[in-house]
Amino acid sequence: MYDTIKWLHVEPTTRCNAWCSFCPRNKNGYGLSDFELEDLIPKRLDTIIGKMPKLEIVQFCGTLGDPCASKLINEQLKVVKKYNLNLQLHTNGSLRNKDWWANLAKLFGDKISVWFAIDGLDDTHKKYRQATNWHKIIENAKSFIEAGGHAVWQFIPFAHNEHQIRDCMRLSTSLGFARFEFIKDARYLDKAYDYQTGETTDISPWSKHNKQWSRKGKILNKTTGNIPKVKVEKKNCMHLALSSLFLNAHGVITPCCYFRKKPFIENEIENTITSGKCYTTCIDACGS
Repeated sequence: MYDTIKWLHVEPTTRCNAWCSFCPRNKNGYGLSDFELEDLIPKRLDTIIGKMPKLEIVQFCGTLGDPCASKLINEQLKVVKKYNLNLQLHTNGSLRNKDWWANLAKLFGDKISVWFAIDGLDDTHKKYRQATNWHKIIENAKSFIEAGGHAVWQFIPFAHNEHQIRDCMRLSTSLGFARFEFIKDARYLDKAYDYQTGETTDISPWSKHNKQWSRKGKILNKTTGNIPKVKVEKKNCMHLALSSLFLNAHGVITPCCYFRKKPFIENEIENTITSGKCYTTCIDACGS
């Protein structure tokens, strides 16, 4: 199956400087979950990419860390560059400095797209993206863009920031972002906590959270809990449609990021998907 893979989702690290309330790496924002802090060994990344002759895109993202927090990020980037692949990097953007971001743009040229997670302006962004610095994010993004980088402003709408959507869109345009992309968060929880004090904070869904998004298909209604209980088939599994696999920070290949550390076993993957286990795993992981 390696011969068919076109998209490789990579988790470069489980490290992160942020304390986002609904991230699986922490306990609703206060205190870390049980996992190992580690960085993906560049040699392992090189070995896996070398087995995929049709690979076109490498996505640096993951489930537990920010790629830029990796202690080996420069070496990991060199591996992707070595194979002349397209890179899509997802980050909160508040790590590294302006020079690093400018050099990243120059290194990859038109073969890189960076998704900066910016959930509002200075006064609202930090409510969910705890411990990040909005001004540094903007500074880093500007440096990347001015050096020729293709940047995407990724925005998660909440009740506390939805009034700033238009302002953020205008700012993204003025700064030179190529796109403004909404990410509909499906992991709203009953409680969220301040990362320093442990006190409860209010992170409520935006006003349109329960409305149907036609381009996203059917979604879980958090009010009624209704969701169609249908078996997932090949044709509607995003990761099979993209012909992709996930490489986690420990170096383990899995079917997709929702499986975390469950190893990929080629002769079992079809049974996993068509039996509905894949559906159950995705629901447990993200609720949608």
